[in-house]
Amino acid sequence: MVLVMKFKYVDSLSGNRKRFRRRYPKAVAEVLGESVFQVAMKARDGADLFTEHAKLLSEYEKIVVKAKRTASEKGQLTPLEHWREAVKEAEALVAGITGARNEDEARRLLADDLERRGADPVLYRAVVSPEAKEPAVTMLDAKEIYRKERMAGAKGRNQKNRLDRVCRRIEASLGPLKKLVLVNLKREHARKLRDDMLATRKNDGSLLSPSSVKRELNMVRAMVSLAIKEHDLQGQANNPFESLGIASADAPPDNEFDKRDPLPLDVILAMRQRMAKSLREPVLGIIWRLLEGTGCRGAEIVGLRVQDVQLNCKYPHIRVMWHEDRRIKTKVSIRSVPLIGDALEAAGEAVRLAEGARMLFPRYAYEGGPDAVSGALMKHLRKETTSERHVVYSLRHNMKDYLVSAGVPERDEHRILGHSLGGVGDRVYGGDEAKLKAATEAMELAFALMPRA
Repeated sequence: MVLVMKFKYVDSLSGNRKRFRRRYPKAVAEVLGESVFQVAMKARDGADLFTEHAKLLSEYEKIVVKAKRTASEKGQLTPLEHWREAVKEAEALVAGITGARNEDEARRLLADDLERRGADPVLYRAVVSPEAKEPAVTMLDAKEIYRKERMAGAKGRNQKNRLDRVCRRIEASLGPLKKLVLVNLKREHARKLRDDMLATRKNDGSLLSPSSVKRELNMVRAMVSLAIKEHDLQGQANNPFESLGIASADAPPDNEFDKRDPLPLDVILAMRQRMAKSLREPVLGIIWRLLEGTGCRGAEIVGLRVQDVQLNCKYPHIRVMWHEDRRIKTKVSIRSVPLIGDALEAAGEAVRLAEGARMLFPRYAYEGGPDAVSGALMKHLRKETTSERHVVYSLRHNMKDYLVSAGVPERDEHRILGHSLGGVGDRVYGGDEAKLKAATEAMELAFALMPRA
């Protein structure tokens, strides 16, 4: 009885020759520029064929993993990273060669095989010239080190999207990131990027505001500084984005209140009626009521856990805090926000609906959930107002107006809204219950000024 072994991805050619042929996934094919991995095999049968088949499977998987990493949103493989990985892979392949008289012969044999198969040119170079000079550190390396060191564990898409958006602006102004060598960056590069950003128009035709340009350039500056530090380039590379001026002296000031307005009374009342109707997602109505009644940011409400809602206590409140499923904007954003009136009722409804769940709004407990909520609420809001200055975030401006009009001390206003407190005493001293009592009294004053249906 003859045992016949059939190898997957192996087909027969003339003369009993064998060929390994396996198609790449679509995303990998787009990165590599070819759709199939195929190699004419040396072995014809037996144990040699089995061994070669296993090696080719391994090589295929390595190519796929590397290409997927390049294509994925988690980052690209920079020329420097590509070289370092190729050196490691070359060392492993050389060590696996048996029968060669010395390392030089092993490298020659391996190089001939890689050249014959049209393998990765970087891997070939790592085999024949392992001591070659590494590629220079580029802005692509700066992006990747920033992503790994400063954005690891970040939830939501906003930060990731901002990094990609900023890097697209860099490429549009200065060229491909992988060709922008850090040690070659000059002040003229920084000024050109700044000027191009200030001349950039948004989808609505308006120019990027100086504050937006400043915020994005701050990210560029941080990327370059981190790369210089982590790649030991001190003394070799300067950061041309340091102390870069943005707006001219006669430019009008730009602040948050120039961009958004509080919602007018008629819009507030119309949205309350709309949110009380039978919505496709009833929790949207609850989220809107909590946003209106607390002044919290959208992600702060959507990211609440059931345990963050404290109803059976002297001062009912929600606890806005960091946890593994949600990061908050700043340290001062960690706070207790009182629940008064309809916000208290909405919180109770949310807790009942979430019975048995960990998150208060499990329907939106995923990366990008807050964005989905904001988008859904904006569709309803646009039925009541078409003003671009009226957005869901406007509810925070409404709450600020109530607090200011009620004569609430600035300290308590900032504690409710999660803004920075000025003096050390305001930030540090005082027990939690005393702070919550003061915030509750402040919220009650604000609640008295809120419109009634």
